[in-house]
Amino acid sequence: MKKIILLYANLLVFSLIFISCSEVQSDITPPSKVTLHKEGVNNPASQNFHGRLVAQANWDLKNCQQCHAVNYTGGTAKSSCLDCHKQPGGPEACNTCHGDFANPFAIAPPRDLSGGISDTSRGVGAHTKHLGGNSIGSEVECSVCHKVPRGYSDVGHIDDSPSAEVIFSGLAVKGTSAANRPVYNYNQISCSNTYCHGNFSYSKSASTYQFAYTQDAMVGNNSTPIWNKVDGTYVKCNSCHGKSESDTSPIGHINSTNNDCANCHPGVVDNQGRIIDKDKHINGKINVFNTEIER
Repeated sequence: MKKIILLYANLLVFSLIFISCSEVQSDITPPSKVTLHKEGVNNPASQNFHGRLVAQANWDLKNCQQCHAVNYTGGTAKSSCLDCHKQPGGPEACNTCHGDFANPFAIAPPRDLSGGISDTSRGVGAHTKHLGGNSIGSEVECSVCHKVPRGYSDVGHIDDSPSAEVIFSGLAVKGTSAANRPVYNYNQISCSNTYCHGNFSYSKSASTYQFAYTQDAMVGNNSTPIWNKVDGTYVKCNSCHGKSESDTSPIGHINSTNNDCANCHPGVVDNQGRIIDKDKHINGKINVFNTEIER
């Protein structure tokens, strides 16, 4: 009889423990957000910063999309990338990886993929001088030197190549021939044969103003600028056209000084040879006596 009572007592205790544990388990509230990232994931100065994680994954955002949704609005992680990536395109916007993160219109270096901002860096170089700080001509479009992707995942945008491909078009190839098309030397970090830096030729026989010629054609210096040498060397008049420091007119042009330029090119330069309308300079046209002649 005592054994039976003891058996029932043990069963009762076991049942109470089981029921109690079950109630405790069902009352546990799971956390609203579960993170797989280490501390510092949102700190750009941290080695665990998520931007570095993306770089280590060769800029593949599919891992992010697995938890944060294809459109980065939160997903199963319940944490929206758009809280910080407020620009159009979210994390896929151009200025997320290169350019100014705070300015969606500044989509090119300074700030290369390694975070560098020095213009002596290959990835930074003269981007600003071409795109936003051109003092002697109109800003250069990205497409003049690069094939611009329509979307983040376009073929050729994120690939195994360590450098951005330089494929010249537009103003850079203006008036050039197949024999002297612009090229970029990756080893020398320089470009050559670009119209923008003096690869041009104006025929005397096709000109209305033959008095200005001393030979059959006026030609530029066709300089070979170093991309990451941003010290003012390549904005001097005689870097693209000019016989000397004092005579900055093209080769084959009658001798003249900077003060003479305004006589035939008013509206482009002043009487000291300073550019006063950069939209009329390095634009693929000859501006003589306020008349633009298409090359």
